[in-house]
Amino acid sequence: MERKEQTVIDSLTPDDLQENHRAIADAVGMDGLKLLCAAFGGSSIYIPQFKELAKNRVYKCIYTEYNGNNIKELAIKYDVSESTVYNIIRDRITKGNMKKVLPGQMNIADLQL
Repeated sequence: MERKEQTVIDSLTPDDLQENHRAIADAVGMDGLKLLCAAFGGSSIYIPQFKELAKNRVYKCIYTEYNGNNIKELAIKYDVSESTVYNIIRDRITKGNMKKVLPGQMNIADLQL
């Protein structure tokens, strides 16, 4: 960036901005807007809703708290469907860890015949 352009950028205030850019500056501040411009200038970015933002954390909590028979409780606690809880558990178990045994489940190698 040229020195003149940087001088103009450094001296910007919210009053200098277009209305839609001012709304972003109101939310994240002028320094935050400048950082966004530096990182994503010229591209479209998607701003997720809070539920989407927290999705990975919620899924980790569900997986950690699952005890073999609390699908309904986890669905209620985390405001997701029972099938979502089931899918999270199934996906985490089958994704890279085929040996994981669920509580109450036996491995066939453990059977004494």
